[in-house]
Amino acid sequence: MKVALVFIIPIFYFYMSWFFPWGMFQGDSSISVSYVFDAIFGVLVITAYKQREFIGRFKAKAFGVRASLTGILALIFCFISIKLKFNAPFKYVDYLWLQILILAPIFEELIFRGALFIVMRRSELPKTAILTLCSILFSFSHLPAIWILPQEFHIFIGYQLFYTLFLGWVCSKARYETNGLLEPILLHFIFNLIFFIAVQSFSL
Repeated sequence: MKVALVFIIPIFYFYMSWFFPWGMFQGDSSISVSYVFDAIFGVLVITAYKQREFIGRFKAKAFGVRASLTGILALIFCFISIKLKFNAPFKYVDYLWLQILILAPIFEELIFRGALFIVMRRSELPKTAILTLCSILFSFSHLPAIWILPQEFHIFIGYQLFYTLFLGWVCSKARYETNGLLEPILLHFIFNLIFFIAVQSFSL
């Protein structure tokens, strides 16, 4: 049953996130109302699994290494985006700072390094399987942009699926090592901050 939940719970999450008609409640803002579902889903799963530790074992030295790696990865991916002149949709997003610096790090980590990570770890899957699955699911969560955004952005979306796989691995590794959400949220913030600066400075 524990192994079955590794498939059932993510499928339920993606079904609700992707196919529920959130547009009925959306309004004119590009800030997705599905964040409300993310919050409810994350809290319910974490509560059901009786997970009480959220900060985790924060170690400055280990965090410094992972933060440096995250920053380097973000710089590399930003550089590639700029050099190849990918057409990214970031400049058309309402309140970009709010969405990629606050909402995304908190809610995406709540789901992928919180709820879904707990489901996988309690299923007693091997460490490598947990890190890989969490990374793939996190990357996969960015796929619906292809259905929503015009074709001119599709190349960048494919690229985003690629680089979020790496970000997902780093954040999942931090979650596994620290047993908390604080470091994954901070790493996600650092990665997105560099992209935010690139958007502001180079019109990425």
